[in-house]
Amino acid sequence: MIKSLEKIKASIPLTKTEPEQMWLEEWGNQLFVRAENNNGKVGWGEILAAAGNSREPYIALLDLLADYVISADENNVREVWNSMRRLTFSGGYGITTGSISGIDIALWDLLSKESGSSVSRTLGKRRSSVDRYASLSRYSDPTKAALAVKNLLSAGYRSIKLHQSWFDTLETVKIIREDSGYDFDLMVDMNCSMDFETARDFMIKSSRYELKWVEEPIWPPDDFDSLRKLNSIAPVAAGENFFSLFDFKRLLEGDCLSYYQPDVAKIGGITPFIEIMGLLKAYNSTLAFHNRPHNGWISIIASANLACSYDGKTLVETPPNEIPEIFSFYGKIDKNSIAPDGAGLGIEPKGEIPLSTSTKMLKFH
Repeated sequence: MIKSLEKIKASIPLTKTEPEQMWLEEWGNQLFVRAENNNGKVGWGEILAAAGNSREPYIALLDLLADYVISADENNVREVWNSMRRLTFSGGYGITTGSISGIDIALWDLLSKESGSSVSRTLGKRRSSVDRYASLSRYSDPTKAALAVKNLLSAGYRSIKLHQSWFDTLETVKIIREDSGYDFDLMVDMNCSMDFETARDFMIKSSRYELKWVEEPIWPPDDFDSLRKLNSIAPVAAGENFFSLFDFKRLLEGDCLSYYQPDVAKIGGITPFIEIMGLLKAYNSTLAFHNRPHNGWISIIASANLACSYDGKTLVETPPNEIPEIFSFYGKIDKNSIAPDGAGLGIEPKGEIPLSTSTKMLKFH
């Protein structure tokens, strides 16, 4: 039985690449969930506080859910998830499913630890490791972004994603391909910044640079018809802003995307993710786990555990670095792959967690 549920406003800094990334403060905050059972075992979860980049609305809902979760049985994790979702169904998605994510991930961690297994084995392990790609924040100009990519390639990374502004991304990828060539995967995240005509023009002009994908090119993110049309020009990736199994079914039926990117820390945790993986596998689709590159790592390793149970094409988004010393990690990681291991998720904070109460609004555009 769950004895306690704790919310932790962590502050693990964003990686300082060379040149230095922007958003060091905005992406330097995390929200962890710590669940302890009556046997003294602890499970860890994480919430991606995407709404206004603020943790406060998620914490408010966690406080309400705690009244139900405390005394719940982690062995019935799916039942607990269904109850939490029914309790909050009129709240829709977003903050609601994000809050549930942190609890659900922690319960799966706890459930697997109690059985002496890893989450990936509990789910049905099919591979020992999964490919990772390095996801960068934003740089103040294209030349700095290109130099950061060159430095990461020199360090051994072979798959890199950018978060540049819509108006300088084309120039950035042009410089990168001229300076560093084409023998590595390069992706761009447009953060829903363009209307359809602007996105269409971008997709056509950027195709010469052989991008692996263009992520979330249009506003609003749930314009299914425009996503389908753009995906016929060049590969489109999206999914972090879809929260329902039925949204993904519509995307798949419409051939709207080439890469599907649900986020375990936003969608409701591991429990709903299992169903989405089954749906994606039925369509033989590529699952590209979304994670904000802000060094939380609990949700990233939750993604890696899920990926190791996925019998299909998959990869995981990560920060451009190894796992920070604040965590104990029981698997293996190199520049291009992650092999989770150990009981539960195989990762947990050690010692004191650096904390922060500050919040700074993140402005993509």
